[in-house]
Amino acid sequence: LERSKILYLRDLSIRSTMDFTLPLTPQYTQTGGTTKAAATTLFGQYAVAATILFTLAVFLFEAYLNFRQRKSYHKTDFPRELETTVGNIDRETKSTASAAAEKREDSSKSNNDKKDKVDRNAPLLPQLKSKFSNAQSYGLDKINFSIFSSTYAVTEEVVFLLYGFLPYVWDKACNIGAKYGWTETDNEIKITLLFLGIVTIFGTITSLPFELYSTFEIEKKHGFNKQTLGLFFTDKLKGLALTAVFGGPFVA
Repeated sequence: LERSKILYLRDLSIRSTMDFTLPLTPQYTQTGGTTKAAATTLFGQYAVAATILFTLAVFLFEAYLNFRQRKSYHKTDFPRELETTVGNIDRETKSTASAAAEKREDSSKSNNDKKDKVDRNAPLLPQLKSKFSNAQSYGLDKINFSIFSSTYAVTEEVVFLLYGFLPYVWDKACNIGAKYGWTETDNEIKITLLFLGIVTIFGTITSLPFELYSTFEIEKKHGFNKQTLGLFFTDKLKGLALTAVFGGPFVA
Protein backbone atom coordinates (compact mmCIF):
# COMPACT_ATOMS: atom_id res chain seq x y z
CA LEU A 1 0.00 0.00 0.00
CA GLU A 2 2.80 2.39 0.86
CA ARG A 3 4.58 1.59 -2.41
CA SER A 4 1.41 2.23 -4.39
CA LYS A 5 0.99 5.58 -2.68
CA ILE A 6 4.56 6.58 -3.53
CA LEU A 7 4.10 5.56 -7.18
CA TYR A 8 0.85 7.55 -7.36
CA LEU A 9 2.46 10.68 -5.95
CA ARG A 10 5.40 10.33 -8.33
CA ASP A 11 3.07 9.95 -11.29
CA LEU A 12 1.10 12.99 -10.12
CA SER A 13 4.27 15.10 -9.84
CA ILE A 14 5.37 14.08 -13.34
CA ARG A 15 2.03 15.03 -14.86
CA SER A 16 2.03 18.38 -13.04
CA THR A 17 5.29 19.46 -14.66
CA MET A 18 5.29 21.11 -18.07
CA ASP A 19 6.70 19.08 -20.97
CA PHE A 20 8.51 21.37 -23.42
CA THR A 21 9.34 18.69 -25.99
CA LEU A 22 7.68 18.77 -29.40
CA PRO A 23 4.84 18.51 -30.05
CA LEU A 24 3.86 21.00 -27.36
CA THR A 25 0.57 20.40 -25.61
CA PRO A 26 -0.98 22.64 -22.94
CA GLN A 27 -0.66 21.34 -19.41
CA TYR A 28 -4.41 21.72 -18.91
CA THR A 29 -6.79 20.45 -21.59
CA GLN A 30 -10.51 20.95 -21.72
CA THR A 31 -12.66 18.29 -20.15
CA GLY A 32 -13.86 15.94 -22.89
CA GLY A 33 -11.36 17.32 -25.39
CA THR A 34 -10.00 15.21 -28.26
CA THR A 35 -6.31 15.95 -27.85
CA LYS A 36 -5.21 12.46 -28.89
CA ALA A 37 -7.13 12.58 -32.15
CA ALA A 38 -5.94 16.10 -32.89
CA ALA A 39 -2.34 15.08 -32.25
CA THR A 40 -2.42 12.73 -35.23
CA THR A 41 -2.57 15.68 -37.67
CA LEU A 42 0.33 17.98 -38.46
CA PHE A 43 -1.66 21.04 -37.37
CA GLY A 44 -2.66 19.36 -34.11
CA GLN A 45 0.93 18.46 -33.31
CA TYR A 46 2.48 21.87 -33.89
CA ALA A 47 -0.40 24.34 -33.43
CA VAL A 48 0.72 25.47 -29.96
CA ALA A 49 4.39 25.69 -30.93
CA ALA A 50 3.58 27.59 -34.15
CA THR A 51 1.34 30.01 -32.26
CA ILE A 52 4.06 30.70 -29.70
CA LEU A 53 6.70 31.17 -32.39
CA PHE A 54 4.48 33.58 -34.31
CA THR A 55 3.70 35.54 -31.13
CA LEU A 56 7.39 35.80 -30.24
CA ALA A 57 8.32 36.79 -33.81
CA VAL A 58 5.82 39.67 -33.77
CA PHE A 59 7.00 40.72 -30.31
CA LEU A 60 10.69 40.69 -31.33
CA PHE A 61 9.97 42.73 -34.47
CA GLU A 62 8.02 45.33 -32.48
CA ALA A 63 10.74 45.36 -29.81
CA TYR A 64 13.35 46.01 -32.51
CA LEU A 65 11.34 49.00 -33.76
CA ASN A 66 10.85 50.27 -30.20
CA PHE A 67 14.57 50.11 -29.41
CA ARG A 68 15.37 51.93 -32.65
CA GLN A 69 12.89 54.64 -31.73
CA ARG A 70 14.27 54.71 -28.18
CA LYS A 71 17.70 55.74 -29.48
CA SER A 72 16.23 58.82 -31.12
CA TYR A 73 14.65 59.90 -27.81
CA HIS A 74 18.08 59.93 -26.15
CA LYS A 75 19.18 62.76 -28.44
CA THR A 76 19.21 66.03 -26.54
CA ASP A 77 20.72 68.28 -29.24
CA PHE A 78 18.24 70.27 -31.28
CA PRO A 79 18.45 69.34 -35.00
CA ARG A 80 20.92 71.70 -36.69
CA GLU A 81 19.03 71.87 -39.97
CA LEU A 82 15.85 72.86 -38.18
CA GLU A 83 17.76 75.30 -35.97
CA THR A 84 19.20 77.02 -39.05
CA THR A 85 15.83 77.22 -40.78
CA VAL A 86 13.98 78.54 -37.74
CA GLY A 87 16.82 81.00 -37.05
CA ASN A 88 16.42 82.45 -40.53
CA ILE A 89 12.68 82.76 -39.99
CA ASP A 90 13.25 84.55 -36.68
CA ARG A 91 15.62 87.04 -38.32
CA GLU A 92 13.17 87.76 -41.13
CA THR A 93 10.33 88.15 -38.68
CA LYS A 94 12.36 90.50 -36.52
CA SER A 95 13.24 92.75 -39.48
CA THR A 96 9.68 92.93 -40.78
CA ALA A 97 8.23 93.46 -37.31
CA SER A 98 10.39 96.46 -36.47
CA ALA A 99 8.42 98.68 -38.85
CA ALA A 100 5.14 97.76 -37.23
CA ALA A 101 6.47 98.10 -33.68
CA GLU A 102 5.58 101.78 -33.42
CA LYS A 103 2.02 101.14 -34.55
CA ARG A 104 1.60 98.43 -31.95
CA GLU A 105 2.91 100.73 -29.24
CA ASP A 106 0.38 103.41 -30.18
CA SER A 107 -2.50 100.95 -30.24
CA SER A 108 -1.44 99.33 -26.96
CA LYS A 109 -1.81 102.63 -25.11
CA SER A 110 -5.52 102.62 -25.87
CA ASN A 111 -5.91 98.94 -24.89
CA ASN A 112 -4.26 98.86 -21.47
CA ASP A 113 -7.42 97.49 -19.91
CA LYS A 114 -7.47 94.42 -22.20
CA LYS A 115 -5.91 91.06 -21.41
CA ASP A 116 -2.31 90.58 -22.48
CA LYS A 117 -1.95 88.67 -25.73
CA VAL A 118 0.80 86.36 -26.93
CA ASP A 119 3.49 88.12 -28.91
CA ARG A 120 3.37 86.44 -32.29
CA ASN A 121 6.66 88.04 -33.25
CA ALA A 122 8.55 86.42 -30.37
CA PRO A 123 11.48 84.24 -31.51
CA LEU A 124 10.39 80.71 -32.37
CA LEU A 125 13.73 79.00 -31.78
CA PRO A 126 13.77 79.20 -27.95
CA GLN A 127 10.17 77.99 -27.83
CA LEU A 128 10.87 75.04 -30.13
CA LYS A 129 13.98 74.06 -28.19
CA SER A 130 11.97 73.97 -24.98
CA LYS A 131 9.20 71.92 -26.60
CA PHE A 132 11.78 69.59 -28.17
CA SER A 133 13.34 68.84 -24.80
CA ASN A 134 9.95 68.16 -23.22
CA ALA A 135 8.86 65.99 -26.13
CA GLN A 136 12.06 63.91 -25.95
CA SER A 137 11.60 63.31 -22.23
CA TYR A 138 7.95 62.35 -22.67
CA GLY A 139 8.71 60.08 -25.62
CA LEU A 140 11.49 58.30 -23.72
CA ASP A 141 9.24 57.62 -20.75
CA LYS A 142 6.49 56.34 -23.02
CA ILE A 143 8.75 54.05 -25.04
CA ASN A 144 10.36 52.58 -21.92
CA PHE A 145 6.93 51.87 -20.47
CA SER A 146 5.78 50.37 -23.78
CA ILE A 147 8.77 48.00 -23.86
CA PHE A 148 8.12 46.83 -20.30
CA SER A 149 4.35 46.42 -20.71
CA SER A 150 4.66 44.59 -24.04
CA THR A 151 7.22 42.22 -22.51
CA TYR A 152 4.78 41.38 -19.73
CA ALA A 153 1.92 40.98 -22.22
CA VAL A 154 3.77 38.50 -24.44
CA THR A 155 4.99 36.58 -21.38
CA GLU A 156 1.42 36.32 -20.15
CA GLU A 157 0.21 35.11 -23.55
CA VAL A 158 2.86 32.39 -23.78
CA VAL A 159 2.24 31.19 -20.22
CA PHE A 160 -1.51 31.06 -20.86
CA LEU A 161 -0.93 28.98 -24.00
CA LEU A 162 1.44 26.56 -22.31
CA TYR A 163 -0.70 26.00 -19.25
CA GLY A 164 -4.10 26.02 -21.00
CA PHE A 165 -5.56 29.04 -19.23
CA LEU A 166 -8.57 29.48 -21.54
CA PRO A 167 -9.68 25.82 -21.43
CA TYR A 168 -9.34 25.97 -17.65
CA VAL A 169 -11.54 29.09 -17.44
CA TRP A 170 -14.10 27.48 -19.77
CA ASP A 171 -14.35 24.42 -17.52
CA LYS A 172 -14.66 26.69 -14.48
CA ALA A 173 -17.48 28.57 -16.24
CA CYS A 174 -19.19 25.23 -16.91
CA ASN A 175 -18.83 24.27 -13.25
CA ILE A 176 -20.31 27.57 -12.10
CA GLY A 177 -23.15 27.22 -14.60
CA ALA A 178 -23.83 23.68 -13.41
CA LYS A 179 -24.73 25.10 -10.00
CA TYR A 180 -27.62 26.92 -11.69
CA GLY A 181 -28.66 23.94 -13.77
CA TRP A 182 -26.90 25.10 -16.96
CA THR A 183 -25.42 22.53 -19.30
CA GLU A 184 -22.81 23.08 -21.97
CA THR A 185 -25.16 21.68 -24.61
CA ASP A 186 -28.42 23.43 -23.73
CA ASN A 187 -27.06 26.69 -22.27
CA GLU A 188 -23.97 27.34 -24.36
CA ILE A 189 -24.71 31.07 -24.73
CA LYS A 190 -25.03 31.60 -20.98
CA ILE A 191 -21.81 29.70 -20.30
CA THR A 192 -20.05 31.64 -23.07
CA LEU A 193 -21.12 34.96 -21.55
CA LEU A 194 -19.92 33.76 -18.16
CA PHE A 195 -16.62 32.67 -19.69
CA LEU A 196 -16.12 36.03 -21.40
CA GLY A 197 -17.02 37.84 -18.17
CA ILE A 198 -14.36 35.95 -16.22
CA VAL A 199 -11.73 36.57 -18.89
CA THR A 200 -12.62 40.28 -19.11
CA ILE A 201 -12.46 40.78 -15.34
CA PHE A 202 -9.16 38.92 -15.13
CA GLY A 203 -7.68 40.97 -17.99
CA THR A 204 -8.87 44.19 -16.36
CA ILE A 205 -7.20 43.27 -13.07
CA THR A 206 -3.87 42.29 -14.66
CA SER A 207 -3.75 45.45 -16.79
CA LEU A 208 -4.78 47.78 -13.96
CA PRO A 209 -1.26 48.38 -12.52
CA PHE A 210 0.04 49.36 -15.96
CA GLU A 211 -2.83 51.75 -16.61
CA LEU A 212 -2.44 53.34 -13.18
CA TYR A 213 1.28 53.89 -13.70
CA SER A 214 0.78 55.27 -17.19
CA THR A 215 -1.97 57.67 -16.13
CA PHE A 216 -0.83 58.84 -12.70
CA GLU A 217 2.93 58.64 -13.14
CA ILE A 218 3.94 59.27 -16.76
CA GLU A 219 1.04 61.44 -17.93
CA LYS A 220 0.93 63.40 -14.67
CA LYS A 221 4.70 63.91 -14.72
CA HIS A 222 4.46 65.65 -18.09
CA GLY A 223 1.30 67.61 -17.27
CA PHE A 224 -1.15 65.66 -19.45
CA ASN A 225 -3.29 64.11 -16.72
CA LYS A 226 -6.02 65.98 -14.86
CA GLN A 227 -7.90 62.84 -13.85
CA THR A 228 -8.47 61.90 -10.24
CA LEU A 229 -8.19 58.37 -8.89
CA GLY A 230 -11.91 58.23 -8.20
CA LEU A 231 -12.77 59.33 -11.72
CA PHE A 232 -10.36 56.75 -13.12
CA PHE A 233 -12.08 53.86 -11.36
CA THR A 234 -15.50 55.28 -12.18
CA ASP A 235 -14.63 55.28 -15.87
CA LYS A 236 -13.35 51.71 -15.52
CA LEU A 237 -16.62 50.53 -14.01
CA LYS A 238 -18.60 52.38 -16.69
CA GLY A 239 -16.49 50.70 -19.37
CA LEU A 240 -17.14 47.25 -17.91
CA ALA A 241 -20.85 48.01 -17.66
CA LEU A 242 -21.04 49.19 -21.28
CA THR A 243 -19.11 46.10 -22.39
CA ALA A 244 -21.63 43.89 -20.61
CA VAL A 245 -24.66 45.79 -21.94
CA PHE A 246 -23.60 46.06 -25.58
CA GLY A 247 -21.12 43.21 -25.88
CA GLY A 248 -23.32 40.58 -24.24
CA PRO A 249 -26.24 40.78 -26.71
CA PHE A 250 -23.77 40.97 -29.62
CA VAL A 251 -22.08 37.73 -28.55
CA ALA A 252 -25.43 36.05 -27.86
